[in-house]
Amino acid sequence: MNILTYASPISIKPHRMWSVSLYKGTLSHENFARERRGVLQLLSPAHAARGDPEAGELIRLLGGCSGRDVDKEMRCADLGFEWTSLECENDATNMDCDRTDWPKVLPSCLYYLKLELVGDLIDCGSHEVALCRVVSIISDDEVQSASEELNYISTRKLRNMGIISELEGLLNNATYFIPKQSFFKGMIKMDLEASD
Repeated sequence: MNILTYASPISIKPHRMWSVSLYKGTLSHENFARERRGVLQLLSPAHAARGDPEAGELIRLLGGCSGRDVDKEMRCADLGFEWTSLECENDATNMDCDRTDWPKVLPSCLYYLKLELVGDLIDCGSHEVALCRVVSIISDDEVQSASEELNYISTRKLRNMGIISELEGLLNNATYFIPKQSFFKGMIKMDLEASD
């Protein structure tokens, strides 16, 4: 799992499409290029835990550590975010309910978008862009209203909490990670690890 720097919806007809930007040389980039699919997850306030003494630890783990160096699944579980398989009954498009081929996800995300690569990755310098078709959208059972739906973790919220800064990326863990707000206006995490 990794935090994406850039993700944006780009089309709704004839298919919902998103573009995602993958930093070259990362394990996430390699996994997505090989698997040609991933799960985009819109993070909720629970993932930043404002009052928690370890506030932002999950964000720092996913955005500032490589899966080559750290067992992210174990560390997420230690932080109370045990990875899980997506449930099919909440699948808004009622398509592709086979959970075995998709990576595990974090609990408590507002939305999960199953994405498949269309065509080839596009070289854009430090990143490659993937144009992806939305296979399905799954929402969290606990999202009850539009106001809850808009309570996502944004770049601004992470800056206000001192988890990221505009110039330094992740505070206390200098790395390439300065998420930008997209048309979705949310902080997006994409699960690109190969499922076992």
